[in-house]
Amino acid sequence: MNDLEPRKTRNALRARESKGNAMAVFPAQAQSAIFRAHSRFSRFSIFAFLAVPFASAQAPMLQDGATALRQARLDWTLGQTPLGPSSMPSFEVGFGGAGSDGTYAPLVGGEGLGTGTRGWGLGLQGRITRGGWSFSATALALRDHRHTLGVLQRAALAYQTESGWRMALEQAPFAWGSGLNGGELLGDASRSFPRLSLATPEAALPHLPVLGRWRLEAFAGRLERDRPMPQWLPDREARLQARAAGLDLQRPLLWGGLVRTAFGSRLEMTFGAVTMEGGRDAQGHAAPATAARTATLLELRLRLPELARLLRTRGASATLSHSAAPEGRSLAWTPARNLGGLQLVWEGWDLGLEYAGAAPRAALASTEPSHLAGFSTHGDPLGSAFGREATTRTLEVGLPLFLEGQGRIRFVRATAPLDHPSGTASWFLQGEAQWRTPTGRAGASIATRRNDLPGAQTRWGWTFAAFQAFRVF
Repeated sequence: MNDLEPRKTRNALRARESKGNAMAVFPAQAQSAIFRAHSRFSRFSIFAFLAVPFASAQAPMLQDGATALRQARLDWTLGQTPLGPSSMPSFEVGFGGAGSDGTYAPLVGGEGLGTGTRGWGLGLQGRITRGGWSFSATALALRDHRHTLGVLQRAALAYQTESGWRMALEQAPFAWGSGLNGGELLGDASRSFPRLSLATPEAALPHLPVLGRWRLEAFAGRLERDRPMPQWLPDREARLQARAAGLDLQRPLLWGGLVRTAFGSRLEMTFGAVTMEGGRDAQGHAAPATAARTATLLELRLRLPELARLLRTRGASATLSHSAAPEGRSLAWTPARNLGGLQLVWEGWDLGLEYAGAAPRAALASTEPSHLAGFSTHGDPLGSAFGREATTRTLEVGLPLFLEGQGRIRFVRATAPLDHPSGTASWFLQGEAQWRTPTGRAGASIATRRNDLPGAQTRWGWTFAAFQAFRVF
């Protein structure tokens, strides 16, 4: 596989995008109109941000963070280095909205839109880079049911050295694990959280090149105060009773580390662990050590150039992972969750196939304080979008659309473990589309889910996000 040609193509596309979006290509009359619109949007947004308190819901309007994570996975399959953000400053103004109804339907890669963040309004997004420093932020002013919310849902102040070390104070999505429905440790379907993070450059151990090239990622942050408990939770009543008894710890710490090891150009192994601990109960008492929880992940990714040549694709890769989230903070591997996936990439197309299954989690303990959210997806950026208890079979297709648009379709069959008391199962379908316009870009994501309960009426749910962004510079 030739790595040079894809990089040339992406660099050419970036250069053409910058030229196409620069204000210099517009006639004077169009520039004037855009600046007047931007002025009105900015005044309204500033007023909205100052007039109301910031909400705890956090999710970017344009889902750029999740898109970048997805592109990084495709780049790994192709064997090419992900293209970093442009060094040119940028600023976008946009409008759109997000919402949901019915039974819980996650927006995979939606960063909390629809479930954690709802309403219609304006968005501002900007980035600036100077030397090794960079600052980026995305903010929303949304109107939902007669309430206006000002949300700083994504931000990062980062410094990266020439050697590759990166340190950041950030609130942005990141995925630990290569699952199509979000990382097995940390996913991109739920809201981001504030944290300090550190990443090292890739390097070989001194005098031990046979052990491959290593790099480390680590973070420490804090989750939100109140985590929702939606209707779809099978043990929702027990959780509500525990919360009423003051057993739900709030604002816990979340910290973890991830080690990636590359052996040559075809094999990468990953070991990671995430711990949730601390926090206080409803009466303000500190959490006991027994309330801590730790999740672990062991993952292997393998490029398959022979399969790519056989199927006449640009790239092919396979993923195998083994994870666990026991009821405690020990590094145990039970109850285990296993995942296997295959990724194929053509020119303009890609296909992902995945199977993931896990043993049921132990019943909720209600005799001592605990983090009732656990390693879940209802409000926390922990694990895949359908939770650890579900067995998922996923098909995902990326495809070109008319007018040079890009689309993506995801189909998931999710079932509960055989010995799960609820015996739930669901069908899930999500579609995404995005187009570049002469002044910016437009796009939308929509997901629908049908839950089947034994002896009960079928329940439907849906969630969506839509936006139109104007690039100012």
